[in-house]
Amino acid sequence: MTNALTQLNNSLTMWEDSEKLNEIRKLFAPKLTEMEFHYFVGLGKASGLNPFLKEIWSVKYDERSPAQVFIGRDGYRKAAQAHSEYDYHQCDAVYENDVFEVQDGIVKHSYKLTQRGALIGAYCIAKRHKSSRPMYVFVELKEYTTGKSVWSSKPATMIKKVAESQCLRACFQDLFGGTYGEEEMLPNQMDNGRVMSGATQTETLKNLLAPNVIEGETVNMDTGELTPDKEEPTVAADDTPISQDDINKIEILMEEKGFDDARKKRALDYFKVEKLADLTEAQARVFFVNLGKV
Repeated sequence: MTNALTQLNNSLTMWEDSEKLNEIRKLFAPKLTEMEFHYFVGLGKASGLNPFLKEIWSVKYDERSPAQVFIGRDGYRKAAQAHSEYDYHQCDAVYENDVFEVQDGIVKHSYKLTQRGALIGAYCIAKRHKSSRPMYVFVELKEYTTGKSVWSSKPATMIKKVAESQCLRACFQDLFGGTYGEEEMLPNQMDNGRVMSGATQTETLKNLLAPNVIEGETVNMDTGELTPDKEEPTVAADDTPISQDDINKIEILMEEKGFDDARKKRALDYFKVEKLADLTEAQARVFFVNLGKV
């Protein structure tokens, strides 16, 4: 038996051992609710990741916030490469003097090893066997760097970790949905995590997109309108378009809440869009939370 198979078997056995589970909960998920820990264990089993190697862990910052599940970059790599549909993935940093272009999702990147200029960001591509083209993600350094600690001394290493984590998560949503890479989180964002758990389908769907917002959004219970307590919604800057998966989840929630066409229009008018597909990912998170309050 190979070392990889031995490690996988050991990881799977660990998630079935009651003594180990108690130890895992104490060390890597101390404040989780029963439901949140159940989800965490399920993800650990599905991914074959080992919390003792810092491949996966979970944090709950206070009782009112949902738990956040983190996966280390090496954890993303390990689980993706063990996935039956994994084909390949590639990641690199991009500097201002590099020759870099993307056409129809195909990356063309060349550079010399000297005088590359300032670091701009990093990209990653990842491909599943049955996909016609790879998943592509590009992240800008300015959106993630703290300018401190490792971000100051090894910015290329850090921004590549962000790109790689995001790309592998997007490529293997069935395995990594609802998780974060540690490098993606800024200090002021650490209380805005996601967790995929809930006592009902509605609660689960709502938790899948916990908000990148500050408390202050309320729902008019009579009209169903989504209205802020303050003049402007406190939505974190994020222009990433909403995914089709999130559109489907919102439609399910609106159907469960009994939204008619007029009520749907009022909700869309709040975000100044004509249809769900026009929402950004950040707006979708606000939408989910407010739907949960209706």
